[in-house]
Amino acid sequence: MISIESVSNFRDVSIGSKMKKNLLFRCAKLSTLNIKDIKILENLNPHAIIDFRDPKEVKIAPDNLSPKLLEKYINLPISASTLSRMVSEKQLNGDDVKSYEKVMEESYRMYINDHKKVWIKFFEILLRSNKRPIIFHCSAGKDRTGIASFMIQSIFNNHIDKIFENYLISNDLLSIKAATAEQKTDSSKHDTLVTKNMLSTLGKVQTSYLNAAIDEIKKNYSSLENYFITQLGLKHNDIQKLQQIFGN
Repeated sequence: MISIESVSNFRDVSIGSKMKKNLLFRCAKLSTLNIKDIKILENLNPHAIIDFRDPKEVKIAPDNLSPKLLEKYINLPISASTLSRMVSEKQLNGDDVKSYEKVMEESYRMYINDHKKVWIKFFEILLRSNKRPIIFHCSAGKDRTGIASFMIQSIFNNHIDKIFENYLISNDLLSIKAATAEQKTDSSKHDTLVTKNMLSTLGKVQTSYLNAAIDEIKKNYSSLENYFITQLGLKHNDIQKLQQIFGN
């Protein structure tokens, strides 16, 4: 079992008996990586380190990677401007947590609908990994990273309750402060309008967020498998290959 203590929310993506351990890892940003853990990751010799943060997030807190690990770094940016949309929501409806939760749910729908090119590249990397480990992360390792984990875990027909249970672990491994440390709006003027309610909502996961993505897939694409095939261009044998690479 790989243990990286200097990075928040670092854990194995594997759940259930069908997935191999020590091949797929998820986490928060790697900007806090210390020398000891850098050595652990070098010894792991990952095929890729995938960063889902947008360029602004990366600039604020770049991953602290050694030259050897930097060769494996791939940025696949996903942005839903969630905090900026919360500020806009506040101006319409006041400082209301329920409204901010709706913004989070909309972000999850955007991850599915607006970032298909990212998911195409993501699965291309997984398919090329040749059974070498892959690390993927965003800022807190809970939302964009949570969607990526959900997709992979679903390929192995893990029960949805098990997937949700794993998804919600982020709430135990992350503090609100750690989860929102570098979160900024699209303008410094709007940053002054950010409230504690926004940050507390942004800093946690809840079942309604992931359900929003799942419902969006069912509504627009009928099933996750159909989304993979019709939207991401995966073939049935690609899905079988993923099961072979990352499965027992």
